[in-house]
Amino acid sequence: MTRWLYALGRRCALHGRLVIGIWLLAAIALLGANQLLPSSNISTFSLTGTDSTTAQTLLNQAFPQTNTDPNPVVLSSPTLNFGEGEGKATVDRVAAELKAIPAVSAVSTPSDIPSQLSTDGHTAIIGVTINGQQLGEESVSEDVLTTAKNAAGPDVQVDLGGYLGQQLSRPDTHQSERLGLLAALVVLFFTLRRVWAMVLPLINAIFAVGIGLAIVGLIGRVVFIPDVAPTLGTMLGLGVGIDYALFLVTRHRKLLRQGYDVPDAIGRTLGTAGAGMVFAGGTLIAAVCGLTLTGISFLAWLGYAAGVVVLIAVAASLTLVPAILGVMGHRVLPKKPRPEDDPSHEELDKTVWAKLATAVTNKPWPFAIISTLILLTLAAPAFTLSLGQTDASNLPPETISRQAYDAMAAGFGPGSTAPLVVTSQMYTVATAPPGVTGPGDPRTQDPRLQNLRNDLQATPGVVEANEPIVSTDGGVAIIKITPEWNAADPQTAELVERLRTQVIPPATEGQGMASYVGGITALSSDLNELIAQRTPGFILGVVMLSFVLLMLAYRSLLIPFKAAIMNLLSIAAAYGVVTVIFQWGWGAEVIGLSGPVPIDS
Repeated sequence: MTRWLYALGRRCALHGRLVIGIWLLAAIALLGANQLLPSSNISTFSLTGTDSTTAQTLLNQAFPQTNTDPNPVVLSSPTLNFGEGEGKATVDRVAAELKAIPAVSAVSTPSDIPSQLSTDGHTAIIGVTINGQQLGEESVSEDVLTTAKNAAGPDVQVDLGGYLGQQLSRPDTHQSERLGLLAALVVLFFTLRRVWAMVLPLINAIFAVGIGLAIVGLIGRVVFIPDVAPTLGTMLGLGVGIDYALFLVTRHRKLLRQGYDVPDAIGRTLGTAGAGMVFAGGTLIAAVCGLTLTGISFLAWLGYAAGVVVLIAVAASLTLVPAILGVMGHRVLPKKPRPEDDPSHEELDKTVWAKLATAVTNKPWPFAIISTLILLTLAAPAFTLSLGQTDASNLPPETISRQAYDAMAAGFGPGSTAPLVVTSQMYTVATAPPGVTGPGDPRTQDPRLQNLRNDLQATPGVVEANEPIVSTDGGVAIIKITPEWNAADPQTAELVERLRTQVIPPATEGQGMASYVGGITALSSDLNELIAQRTPGFILGVVMLSFVLLMLAYRSLLIPFKAAIMNLLSIAAAYGVVTVIFQWGWGAEVIGLSGPVPIDS
């Protein structure tokens, strides 16, 4: 590999402008395609073999027009009663304006679903269903909210929840990225003391992140990739891009000082430092792609997305950085060399880091034992770690989703923000009892469905079980349940489990039907359970994979064994710290939290 990397580095240096041009063309093409192509309409995921996925599959087949959940437009007023007079006219006016939006496929009001009007009449929900092809467009969310506000008038508070509200409530991560780049710029300037050398790692990182995220965006148009993927990719891409480029620049400058010409110095730099970068980058890619070991498709794609950005960062470090170094020539060196720039300078032995390294290597066992005990102490709280799910109640008060949550919780109770849907497959189709003709669909009065609804309604923790809704062919029926608690409350997950194990089985046994608990809240509960079950196997698999890669790189068993032990200890310690801060709430105020919050899977 050393010879191959030497030849690659030398060629990139000799043809620097051509290599830079290829990278620029690739960036323009991929970024342009990502901007011009229609946004993704894939906003949900499924968990094969779970109750919630079975429920969603039946729901999509029987009610294809509801394959996307309605988004609540929440109207609230301390004076208007939205069930009569001027208040009802306001609801009808807002609904009519929303129906006129091309992206809206369906609108429901309290006239259609009475449970969408609060008991006191001061809060009403208008359910808005968006065409699947346009669900991912942020402009649609803005259009829905603006239209509703204009139609409702200044005296009515209008909030937007659901997926549309989430789109408008996403934090601006670009500010933190800009601050991170600025901090890196300052550190690089004082480290390298030359503008050309300082900007090169940033250029490498920006190319890696920009192209990598563009590729992830294109992939996200055909598969579901979680919203956190760009953030994860950005963090890894910036870290790898800056770190690897800085490593190469430092090594290259040392060789230039030793008298090598520019192409030869770049080739030798890549032939020595590049080999370590390839193995380190490969190990990181293997680690993030190891998420596929969880057996959960969207987590696997999260790993693949992060791996794509890291791969681009490694490729840029191996080609773009040598090309830029070749174009820069000797301008990468500081104008005024300092004595300490010489690696053999005796002052280097007097630094804090040199003294620490000497102390550790002179007495390795005491340091190893003490550090292990510290890590084990930090890891101990991880044994109490329990996964939960966050919801809009955990967002800052000024966000649109949080305001919609507060309005719904005030008008309908916190459980209204975490509805459950019991979907029943009717092996014997639902039929109306003799003599029942209406009003409404008489098939909803099928004794089996009514008995199930009564059992659900009588379950502790269930505030309301709505009347059944039956599909056109009578083969599927749904009953919407409002729990007592919001999605973030652990009691909601316990209610889901109780419905599945204690309530539904006796209610459906021998009735020619099978019922499943679905909805976003149930899906998240299933996800937490699956991740809790599969995380140990995932960690073990990644550690073993890293062991094999390090064994191939160093041709040793001791080095990868030591690395595996360090990985396990550090991962356990990290989970322990997460548990202490987020689950126990120790020091949560220091990072801007009001107290303990659920640890999202």
